[in-house]
Amino acid sequence: MKNSLYITTGPYIKYLLLVILITLLSMTLFQIIPILVISLFHENGGYIIANIAAYHSDPFLMDEHVNTIPDVFNSTVNSLKILTLFSQIGTFLFPSLFIFWRFKNIPLYVNKMDKKGIFYLIIPFLILLGFSQLLVQFSLYIGYDFFPNTIVTYLEKEQLFNTKIQDYFVTKSVIDLLINVGLMAILPAIAEELFFRGILQPLFIRLTKKKWWGILITSVIFSLLHFQIDHLLAILFASVILGLVYENKMNIYLNMLLHFAFNTFSLLSLFLIKNDVIKEDNLEFILNYGLIPVGLIGLMLSIKRNGWNLI
Repeated sequence: MKNSLYITTGPYIKYLLLVILITLLSMTLFQIIPILVISLFHENGGYIIANIAAYHSDPFLMDEHVNTIPDVFNSTVNSLKILTLFSQIGTFLFPSLFIFWRFKNIPLYVNKMDKKGIFYLIIPFLILLGFSQLLVQFSLYIGYDFFPNTIVTYLEKEQLFNTKIQDYFVTKSVIDLLINVGLMAILPAIAEELFFRGILQPLFIRLTKKKWWGILITSVIFSLLHFQIDHLLAILFASVILGLVYENKMNIYLNMLLHFAFNTFSLLSLFLIKNDVIKEDNLEFILNYGLIPVGLIGLMLSIKRNGWNLI
């Protein structure tokens, strides 16, 4: 099967602008609806929405409110889960489904999953885990002093907010874990892969007429939209790997499965730490001295076997 470099030609800049417009409209609509519903129909709706805005400005307020107003805080966390659900649907899933339905010359490549395809993902998964951990450590070491202070401050606050949310989403409850897997692993894997690999990457490849440029531009956007400054390089690298998997295998199901496995690994790690199954320092040791070497070896073997296609 041909890769997305050779999909039907057309005015792709127009399609890109339409994708941006559709996404912005959908994102805005899906943000407004749950806020209105919570504000109008929840007993403390206005207070909860105000708390969410306050947490966004000062994420450390969460640590204070979890002890001083636990009932309202728990309601706020549950409301944040609803907002997260609508955000994923409105920003990535609904626009993707609408675009694939409306624009037939933006194809989505889907093939039947088999054992060979699943087995193929083992090496990319190990590369993702190991090399991403290495890039996180590298990012923490070099810092981001070369960025303007305003950008660094903004991204650091967004990262802290997202980290706090994830920390309070994940509890010791297995039921909560299953809910979080659906909300933070399954849904993002489906929605983000449809949007970034299924739509944006083919469009940028057509616009630049270069596979690598299309993958890199898509990956930069993907990493920036995650608002994780310490994980920026790691997310960028993960997106490149996901982009290569889609270009080489042309099966969005493989991308979804790999993305899901990567997200689930992070959730399970946090869950095990919360339940005192493993200490955070011990997990960090395993990641740094176990998975990083495995990931590097996997990457070198892939380059030796496949050249700079990597996967």
